[in-house]
Amino acid sequence: MSKASLKYNDDSGIEQKVSCLYNPAELQIQRSNTYTEHKVPGLDRPILQFINGEAETMTFSLFFDTYSSGIETGQLDLMLNNKMPTLLKADVRKYTEPVYNLITVDESEHAPKEVTFEWGKMSFTGYIVSLNEKLTMFSSLGVPLRSTLEITMKSSVKDNMIRNSPDRTKHRIINSGDALYRFAYAEYGDCSEWRRIAEANGLDNPRRMKSGERIVIPAII
Repeated sequence: MSKASLKYNDDSGIEQKVSCLYNPAELQIQRSNTYTEHKVPGLDRPILQFINGEAETMTFSLFFDTYSSGIETGQLDLMLNNKMPTLLKADVRKYTEPVYNLITVDESEHAPKEVTFEWGKMSFTGYIVSLNEKLTMFSSLGVPLRSTLEITMKSSVKDNMIRNSPDRTKHRIINSGDALYRFAYAEYGDCSEWRRIAEANGLDNPRRMKSGERIVIPAII
């Protein structure tokens, strides 16, 4: 079975990998958008205007356990016979610290490192924005032996969408069901700019547009 890992580039640009002791049981991926409401006189419902998309996030848990599988002292015969004393178990933080360090600020970049989570065909690149460690088992000397890391990553994928330019005048033909606020959103990215279009076309009542008419979409200078 392939092992999940977290990859990043060190200060020399060489790829480094932090392997997970156990694969996560589940991955939760979330994507959301932000909208605002515009209340237009004469409409019984507000117009929803898209503001921006939020970065995709992925949340998952990583389990680390040196009580069941760890060995610190090299006494392999004891481990194979399942008689390895708890006192000889490794501190689980030896394995969680490399992951924990990925959220710290890199001195050369003055920001945390970009990280890629890989597991089989699953790949997610971004930054660790939240990390919580829960220690659940200890030796008689207080050495932590089990840990669960709750990790949230935010995608660093950039928006490459090509948008129309609002800096030149355009003409549109009205079709049945068209509304000025839709033209305003399509051309300016702002529903409230419908008044600009209404004034440019001398429309006293923008709800009485006729199909087949040509209207001007004025430029924003």
